[in-house]
This record gives sequence, C-alpha cells and structure tokens, in this order.
Amino acid sequence: MKSIIKTIVIASVVLSTNVFAESAIERLSVETIKQELTPAQIELTLKQWKTEELTNLEQKAQAISDLAPIEARREMVKQQINQEYKQALIAFGL
Repeated sequence: MKSIIKTIVIASVVLSTNVFAESAIERLSVETIKQELTPAQIELTLKQWKTEELTNLEQKAQAISDLAPIEARREMVKQQINQEYKQALIAFGL
C-alpha cells in the first residue's frame, strides 16, 4: 500500500509535499491526497499503478524462492498486487 500512496504523491507533486515515514504520516498523506485530488484522479493513478505492477509480474515472480513452482509464484504476486490495490481503494474511499 505504501508504494501505491507514493505513486499518487509523485503524480500530484505539484499539489502535495508530503513525506512518508510511518503509519501516522501515511494516514495523513491519504487524507491530504483525498482532499487534493478528485476520486477520478486517484482511481486513475491506482489503475496505472496496478497495470505497471502486473506488467512486472514475471520479474517479481522470478525473484521469489525457487522452491515454489513458477505458476504458484506468479499467482502469489498477482494476489498480492490485487490485495494492495483493493486496500488502496478502501483507504481512499473508492
């Protein structure tokens, strides 16, 4: 989820000068982003993040231990990306 929020902040750097540290600052950043960007802008940024992550799925799967079959590693990475995406949607109230 932190990487999603960082992506949104980078996309809106003109509007926001937040610095990420711990959970409290992350929460404040989410609130600031919600105030500064429209829901459509946030959703677009999240979709772009998810697309980019899925594009790199194979690379991420290859980085996981070789003990698991590649298909299982791919599925695990895909589920992880989807979970982060869903958590971000919830955090932003979308």
